[in-house]
Amino acid sequence: MSIYVRCPFCKSDQKLRNKECTKCGRVIPKQNRTYRVIVKYNGKVVTKVVPSSLELAKEIETKIKVELISGEYYDRRQKIPTLNEVWEKYINIQKVEGKSWQKDKNRYDRHIRSTLGKKTMDKITTIDIQKLIVTMGKQTTSRGKPYSPKTIRNTVEIVSRLFNFAYNQGIFRCENPCKGAKLPKVDNEVVNALTTEQVKKLVKTLNNYEDKETANLVKLLLFTGIRRGEAFKLTWSDIDFKGGWLYLRNPKGGKSQTIPLNNTAIKTLEDQLQYKRDGVDLVFPSNKNTVRHDIKRQWAKIKKLAGIPDNFRLHDLRHTFASLLASSGKVDIYTLQKLLTHKSPQMTQRYAHLIEKTLRDGVSVFDKLVMDSDIDEKIVKVKFGRES
Repeated sequence: MSIYVRCPFCKSDQKLRNKECTKCGRVIPKQNRTYRVIVKYNGKVVTKVVPSSLELAKEIETKIKVELISGEYYDRRQKIPTLNEVWEKYINIQKVEGKSWQKDKNRYDRHIRSTLGKKTMDKITTIDIQKLIVTMGKQTTSRGKPYSPKTIRNTVEIVSRLFNFAYNQGIFRCENPCKGAKLPKVDNEVVNALTTEQVKKLVKTLNNYEDKETANLVKLLLFTGIRRGEAFKLTWSDIDFKGGWLYLRNPKGGKSQTIPLNNTAIKTLEDQLQYKRDGVDLVFPSNKNTVRHDIKRQWAKIKKLAGIPDNFRLHDLRHTFASLLASSGKVDIYTLQKLLTHKSPQMTQRYAHLIEKTLRDGVSVFDKLVMDSDIDEKIVKVKFGRES
């Protein structure tokens, strides 16, 4: 590492102690000097011209050295990429390693590409992110419904991930503009679940539904609480009929897990066995023997036949499963977390109030006993020692 003073006349680099330029012979002024910082590390040479201050030059020299050693150095003189350019690098990796890249792509193409995509990353500010949030808040989906706060947050999260990706890959480094944006609040406590009577009507509808494979798929979602994507890619080799276990490979939480099957789920899968196709390991394959992506039309028809509201999503069957277990009084929050394969207990807390309600209902039985019997009189006798 070295710091040199530049000759203002011939622009050559001179040692700090030199009073005269060794190249042109002219006196180097003591005031308004310009310094050049040169740092060499692991075969890489970084130079930086610093005006006026030797102290600043020393600070920059130290900073560059630390960044080079830690692998965080970014050459700010190189061409700054646009968000679209970073996106292309990011999505190519996600297609190989990611799980929900298609959803990310749809959101990026719809909300980000035309507004922020052509901007270089240094020109994207927190104000731009806030504008994106406000704009999405005024728009509606293809079904004419406003975008939910969660969808808006997920869209902003894509931009944030792109800045983090660019930083970690050494493509571009700057402050992430998403950090200062005010995101809409998401109420994670809202749970859209069916009542016991609605569940019975749904099961009856599924038992009589013409498309037996789709009916079995919906039943499995209701009876196990697994995510639809997990059901779509489920294979026969993932099922242990004898032991009553279901193996979830690479689920949303990241770690493959095994969950127990109840009798209704086992019977549903046994029924599905009759539709097993030769050479196809998928439990619920598409008509082309590939992984399904959705059953929107079939689900809409099933809901109509069962008298279920239009806004009830396929994913809400998972909420129904969890809500019924939580309100049964026989499942604690830890067990529920494991059955739902939630990565953290915070995700399962939305069902905690149902467990608490069951506990309160249980203890309130004591109130009824007191009101309906002479137990209060017995308590008084015990208190004053009138009963042995």
